[in-house]
Amino acid sequence: MSAPARGGYAAWVSWLEAFRRGEDPSTEGLGPVRGGFGSYVEARLLERLSTAFAERVRQWQAALGDRIVAQPPDGPVAAAALFQDAVVRLEPLSRLADSPLLPRALAVSMHDMLRTVREGARSALDEAWRRGLEDVHAPGMPAQRRVDPMVRRPGVVTGR
Repeated sequence: MSAPARGGYAAWVSWLEAFRRGEDPSTEGLGPVRGGFGSYVEARLLERLSTAFAERVRQWQAALGDRIVAQPPDGPVAAAALFQDAVVRLEPLSRLADSPLLPRALAVSMHDMLRTVREGARSALDEAWRRGLEDVHAPGMPAQRRVDPMVRRPGVVTGR
């Protein structure tokens, strides 16, 4: 039995497992994901790439969400700083999306996902500091207990 080709499927799988765990291994030595694997193996590898990328995005979103909950930004400057710090942590994902080893369609899809994630994070941070501002101006109501009157809860009948 011969050893797998350098940069082949096994090398990619090993790389993807490390990437999925939050590590940022070098792509040096990996071969391009185009053609040479055979259609079935290439499809499996592309699926694994997409899954690992999505998992890293989910981890990033969870970490940012935890950070916002733990210490909400108190204004637009704090929100912008938190956003910039978070965007820096997206760099490994951007590098993967920019890699010439990936098929163009997958790279474009990854960039679209990153753009959507950044926009969502910017909106969440903006909403977090605005909500904090509203809570400050709501006399007698603690921030954690404030309820938006326009949100209807199941089983609660309102007079509207």
